[in-house]
Amino acid sequence: MLQKIRERVTGWFAGVILALLAFVFAVWGIDIGFGNRSTAAVVNGDEIPIAPVRQAIQNQVARFAEQLGADVPEVLETQIRNDVIESFVQQRLLLQRARDEGYRISDTELTQEIRQMPIFQVGGSFSMDSYRARLANFGLTPSGFEAEQRQILEIGQLQEGILRSAFATVDELERRVRIDGEQREIAWLRLPVSIYAEGVEVTEEDVLALYEASPDRYSSNETVDVEYLELSLADIAADIEVSEDEVRLFYDEQVAREPDLYATPEQRRARHILVAIDDDTDEAAAEARAQALLDRVNSGESFAEVAREASDDTGSATLGGDLDWVEPGMMVGPFDEALFSMTDGEVRGPVRTPFGFHVILLEETREGDTRDFEEARAQLEQDLRNARAEDLYYERAEAMERFSFENPDSLVPAAEALGMEIKTLTGVGRTGNSGLAANPDFTTLAFSLEVLEDGENSAAIEPEEGKAVVLRVAEHYPAEVLPLDEVRAGIVSDLEREAASARVQEAALAARVRLAAGEAADEVAAEIDADYQGPRLVGRDDSGVPRSLRDAAFAQNVTDGALSVENVALADGSQAVILVSDVLPGDVDTMPVPQRRELRTQMIQAGGGEELGAYLAQIRSEASVVVSTEQFE
Repeated sequence: MLQKIRERVTGWFAGVILALLAFVFAVWGIDIGFGNRSTAAVVNGDEIPIAPVRQAIQNQVARFAEQLGADVPEVLETQIRNDVIESFVQQRLLLQRARDEGYRISDTELTQEIRQMPIFQVGGSFSMDSYRARLANFGLTPSGFEAEQRQILEIGQLQEGILRSAFATVDELERRVRIDGEQREIAWLRLPVSIYAEGVEVTEEDVLALYEASPDRYSSNETVDVEYLELSLADIAADIEVSEDEVRLFYDEQVAREPDLYATPEQRRARHILVAIDDDTDEAAAEARAQALLDRVNSGESFAEVAREASDDTGSATLGGDLDWVEPGMMVGPFDEALFSMTDGEVRGPVRTPFGFHVILLEETREGDTRDFEEARAQLEQDLRNARAEDLYYERAEAMERFSFENPDSLVPAAEALGMEIKTLTGVGRTGNSGLAANPDFTTLAFSLEVLEDGENSAAIEPEEGKAVVLRVAEHYPAEVLPLDEVRAGIVSDLEREAASARVQEAALAARVRLAAGEAADEVAAEIDADYQGPRLVGRDDSGVPRSLRDAAFAQNVTDGALSVENVALADGSQAVILVSDVLPGDVDTMPVPQRRELRTQMIQAGGGEELGAYLAQIRSEASVVVSTEQFE
């Protein structure tokens, strides 16, 4: 299904599906402790359990804390909480509507989607042991995960139907091109801040005044020294011994349960050219165009070049129509049947699918193969060790957390009971760390009230797959104002920079007044030792002009025949004065046809996103939603 969606709708919708998949893993990440299974919200009678909602809120707060480099303000944390709860409500509403309207995913479709997920593959092929191990690491059962995936794909079907209903008119396309393709004639003066730094004098009184007025600015970073216990699934697996008979029995059981588990299916590398059937092209016209493109390829033109020029599949067109390696069942039915009945080098078409007409080139074939026991032995041994290590891993992780909870003032009892080593990290700050301390969950715990202020052991977290950690703060080093002698040079530099900045801003404002009055830009620039550039035409994405100048140029309201003058601060502290003298709108008639078609596709996708948002807002307004706010207070 995902392959079909990618062929039909590239970019935006594919991103939605991937975001949904990521959402499931983010929400149902490992929770080694025992969560409250009460209700977070009730949506049209359906209950949403609170545990995954709390986990998602915790993950979001941790990410914001990492970005801010400090504790998340209460007002922001409340907003994060409300947004996460609402996202769960919206997903449940979409699932309910998908079910009501009859969207269903067959067992075959579900199996195919899961087998194609890279996270469950070993050596490019689906591994049942990897599947189970990965799910176990996320705290999921196969049945639970498969139920979640079925729901996600059903929601995807509903979303695809809404997205397909979007369209873009000719007038809308022309208006978009006029705006996006607009050019402006600009010139500018750049006043380097370095010139205005010359002659700045800083007194001792100035230094002392800034030092006393800004203690936080000249303070050391708050840090902690951390003790922690780390449990590794890989280390446990490495200590497990397995015999050849056990490995062989494991292989036989795997093959009996899933005969194709160690089989590599036949693969074919193909290119295609798609002629879509849409509001501008009916079926007969599309077939005729596809036939014409096929004739061009058969007459000797490069298939890749024709695809780049003419294919409506914008995702593969830029690659010359390349679809990479394809396995049976990955493409929509008629396409799949045609491709796997072709011989290497053959070109076939037009092939009709629900998405239009295709011209297909089969470039190369890889024959399928099945690995025997000896070929799969190394993987089998590792998979068997991992499978046996999982139960031990979770038992020890729970024991580690339990001992740490029962002895909150020390990690020694847990370490002695489990034979573990207490490790240390020194100088851990709220941000800017490396290694384990770079994980936002780790630093959030280290600077939490219970761990930092109350001196207790933390709960267990899994900073990365297959590793569980509990920690405590051994030493806390609050931020302190540094001695004046240590920061004097920095204060002098700050004062010099601030004085130069004030001078250059004043000079830039004076230059703007002169230019607005009609003085020649090149003459003004020469008098004040400014760099002068222009005039020149620039577009919205012109990389030859600094972005700040480009943004300022297109933000100005320019009337016909009038000169617009504006000051712009540059990243290095310098100032610029920009003059906009003319505006030339974009012209759809000068845009190449493939580019015009791609832009229209983007507009349709954006319109589909807006329609989906409106659809969701409507069903939200009609729904009965009760949020258990008291559960989060």
